[in-house]
Amino acid sequence: MDQNRSRADEFLRRKLGWLPARIALAIMAWFGFVNLYMVRINLSVAIVAMVKRNASADGAVACDSGLEVGGGFLTTDRNDTSILASENEVYDVSSSTANLQDEEGEMVWDETTQGIVLGAFFYGYSLTQIIGGRMAELYGTKMVYGICILAGGISAFLSPVMARWHYGALIALRVIQGMFQGVSWPSMHACIARWIPPIERPRFIAIVYLASTLSSAMTLPLCGIIIDNHGWASQFYVMGALSLLWCCFWFALMYDSPDQHPRISDEELQYIKKALEESGTDKGSSKGIPWRQMSKSVPVWAILVACTGNGWGISLLFAQLPTYMKNVLGFSIKSNGALSAVPFLCRYIGGILWSSFSAWLINRSYLTVRMTRRIFGAISLWGPGAMILGVSFAGCDAKLAITLLCLALFLNGATTTSGLVNHTDIAPNFAGTLLGLDNTLGAMIAFIVPIVTGVMTDGQQTLEAWQRVFWICVPIYFLTAIFFIIFVSTDVQPWNDVDSMESSSSESAKSSRDTKGAVEKVLVKQ
Repeated sequence: MDQNRSRADEFLRRKLGWLPARIALAIMAWFGFVNLYMVRINLSVAIVAMVKRNASADGAVACDSGLEVGGGFLTTDRNDTSILASENEVYDVSSSTANLQDEEGEMVWDETTQGIVLGAFFYGYSLTQIIGGRMAELYGTKMVYGICILAGGISAFLSPVMARWHYGALIALRVIQGMFQGVSWPSMHACIARWIPPIERPRFIAIVYLASTLSSAMTLPLCGIIIDNHGWASQFYVMGALSLLWCCFWFALMYDSPDQHPRISDEELQYIKKALEESGTDKGSSKGIPWRQMSKSVPVWAILVACTGNGWGISLLFAQLPTYMKNVLGFSIKSNGALSAVPFLCRYIGGILWSSFSAWLINRSYLTVRMTRRIFGAISLWGPGAMILGVSFAGCDAKLAITLLCLALFLNGATTTSGLVNHTDIAPNFAGTLLGLDNTLGAMIAFIVPIVTGVMTDGQQTLEAWQRVFWICVPIYFLTAIFFIIFVSTDVQPWNDVDSMESSSSESAKSSRDTKGAVEKVLVKQ
């Protein structure tokens, strides 16, 4: 086995020796996040086709957008048979209603049940965040991250069976899937603390982590096409198979640190080592987590508060945007997937552009690292808040609503160079644990949001009901941004090196005892 592995490494060194090892890591991790989110959010589109529609008034939709995906962004090709008089009324549009009736599903679940099903993933997801980050810090990202993607692929294959058996079985499966996949982001954060120099981290996070957003942009239309042609169950099998295929490459090619990598060049190895040493990253694992110091750290609380604002808005759009597109704006399943994907594609593009811009500002010494975190933190929270407020007043203007949603997620891409990377600024040795703590809070928010939305729109899929849903986001975005701007820090915290703290405390205590003993001897002699 070892001999075969050595031959494979030698072959890859000859063929791919020109490719930096950390770039190869980024490529594999990128595909990992794509697969991670494929099996996570496919249910958001599938549930629209799985469930018999419980509309507000005999299958009517709040709006007839009159829009479909065409050669341009949106084209008008439906026959509008109604006149829209007031945005808070419900209209019976014959063409839209007939189209939606053709897409009726087999499950009889009301909006509250659908909200619980969509939120179930996050019940389990919130339980393993901290554990996942700590496991990766101690034992490496290879196994932790790999098993989480493997579990997601298996869960995708089982989802149609569980859904047809009972919605409770699907809820249980989604909880288990969430438990396995809860380790994903924290384990990768531990990985970048070992692999990626600090100046490259925002861009790495933008390209790799926000592959989750790009995955949404790809998955939503892909699910729509597969469902439209082969039924809702088939898309689960496609997503599951892609995850299992990725696992084969990950387990064969991934290494937990640059020192372990057999194909890394000496130049790249020394570059990474020097950058990590200067940033305060200790390649060894600390024996314990300084929970008390973390809980008293204001910079940690700044990250957690920013997570609250960001998590509420993102969770709403990830889970509920397809439902809003169909039940309120009146798009078909096929168009729904494509249009729901566009805002998430904008978030990916925004993440790359904002992170590159911030790196340019720092390299040119136009802004300090802390100031970039503040400015881009404000953009990532206040920007989406303003756009979502605009969506709430867009009414039945589908073009305007979709444009504002695209701008909201484009601006939110700035989180890659603010709250999402700040863990590695203040405590690189505990970056995985901190992101786990961050994501635990985010997961709690993520399973609350679909339930709140389901209750607020249960039996009333109207513009007025969805306007109230959107309004909740605005003050949350605004207030959390203020807290983050005031209290964010980029200084490595003293508790980052807990072993040195303990050693320093021991030496201090020993010095005190020695001094006390010397004084006592002098007093005795006198």
